[in-house]
Amino acid sequence: MRVILVHGFQASPEMNFHPWLATQLREHGFEVLTPTLPLKTDEELDLSFIMNEMKRQVGYLRGDDILLGHSLGGFIILQYLEAVEMKETPRAIILVASPWSVTKPELRRLFIADLDADVIMWKAQQFFVVHSKDDKLVPIDHGKHLAEVLKAEFIETDGHDHFMGSSYPVLRDLIINIERIPIDFSPGGNLPDDFASIHWAEHQNREEEVSDELL
Repeated sequence: MRVILVHGFQASPEMNFHPWLATQLREHGFEVLTPTLPLKTDEELDLSFIMNEMKRQVGYLRGDDILLGHSLGGFIILQYLEAVEMKETPRAIILVASPWSVTKPELRRLFIADLDADVIMWKAQQFFVVHSKDDKLVPIDHGKHLAEVLKAEFIETDGHDHFMGSSYPVLRDLIINIERIPIDFSPGGNLPDDFASIHWAEHQNREEEVSDELL
């Protein structure tokens, strides 16, 4: 199983919790990819170029892939799900302290292409949003909104701020648990069935017709 760790703005795979998490996961037998993306103010923030770099360094997504994006890296993962040709549906997407939108002018150009949550939510078997309620950079309301529109499992933590520290066992344990617990439903399977009452009514009518025929 591959785990793809996508760093955030003004960061790299060598910063924050990424080195620790990559080491921890490799010790548990995961293949870990840590793409380096041009997400710094001294680099041109070109979404098309960033998507091409993701494709070059990550390639096609597999059915057992787990993708974790920190902060702006979560947005990049969602854009990649929309942009890349899909052969298989990834096992899980984890968004850590990720924004729903931004106000910084230098980042707005990345958000020009609006995300279609109704489409994205079907492009992974499960979505998880992890957000600390004391996050000073991206308020927790962003995480709650992401979880709502993606029908994701929302994991609220406390005391982790913007997850810029060196280690977070909650992230490691979440990935290990995802790998250990087999998925038993298809993408969107946790959504309510708007046609359930119709199907039940048709079934009841058919039973009544059969009963009438027998009497």
